[in-house]
Amino acid sequence: MDGFYFYWLGWIVFGLMTFFMPKTIFRAIGSVIVLALLLFVPLTWTYAHYSFSVGFVFLLVCCYAAIGQRAMKQLIYPLFVSIVIAAVYFGVQAFIRMDPVVLLVGPYVVQLILPVCVALLLLRGYKRSIVLVIGMMHGEVFVQIQQSQGMPVLIGSLAFWDLVAFSFIFSVSITWITVVIQQLEKRTVRRHIPPSSIGNRIDKHA
Repeated sequence: MDGFYFYWLGWIVFGLMTFFMPKTIFRAIGSVIVLALLLFVPLTWTYAHYSFSVGFVFLLVCCYAAIGQRAMKQLIYPLFVSIVIAAVYFGVQAFIRMDPVVLLVGPYVVQLILPVCVALLLLRGYKRSIVLVIGMMHGEVFVQIQQSQGMPVLIGSLAFWDLVAFSFIFSVSITWITVVIQQLEKRTVRRHIPPSSIGNRIDKHA
């Protein structure tokens, strides 16, 4: 059932942020965004023969606001990466339309492996997840416009939200794992490398 994984993972994330994260402004804003997204996704807004998920527009604006806090020069590379991810997502969807048999491998794996790999190779840190989502959303817009051909289409279907949920959770998990490994490495180095005694020697002979 389309949207099952999105709602399942969304409520889990909302619960974790609300009850387990420290009381910070990040937790408050994040919880509100997740809850609003869960409420807005089923709502649609129609213009001509295009129907937009309200949640789609809401999340895109939130991602723009998050990434737009950087200086203009620092936005060039994330913008380039988002365009690459959008092109990769569009290419994968076009290939699936020509040869849907590849979905037998696993529909989510086939549709996500290339965009996620591009994000992992070209970006790091929390901004990777945001740029990945922006790129996939841009790609979804291109896919639906190309498929419409004058027919009504929905931009931001529940099936697409499943893909967004999986890709975002995977990207964030990789970021957290990387941070944990780096912290463990620092602690290990501190334990096994004794402090330098050069300062003590200088003091004795002073």
